Amino acid sequence: EFDRVEHDLARLSANKMIPETRVEAHLVRGFPPMPPSPVTDALAQQAADIYAELGRKLTLESSGGAADASLIFAAGVPTLDGLGIVGGGIHTADEYAEIDSIAPRLYLLARLIQVYGKGDQLPR
Repeated sequence: EFDRVEHDLARLSANKMIPETRVEAHLVRGFPPMPPSPVTDALAQQAADIYAELGRKLTLESSGGAADASLIFAAGVPTLDGLGIVGGGIHTADEYAEIDSIAPRLYLLARLIQVYGKGDQLPR
């Protein structure tokens, strides 16, 4: 899909609608990394503390994959990723979800919204 978009962008950019102008467009393949940081660690600790209210343990893991969260993090916004339901086999025919994880993960998300939605400052 990236190849098609890149080709279409080059084709559209070459169409001069205003004489004596030029449009240049470049796409960059890949996502920026989302490395460990004190900001991420502070957000993750807050999330882990909330999850512990349910007697559950939240762990930090690196997937090596690409996520929109990496773009947000690269823009300087404190970011957590992977707060969805627990499962495995992501993006394969064997993908599954652990049904018992749905309610606890909804609780975690709702509590994070409560904490930061009432004006508490995100770590910087």
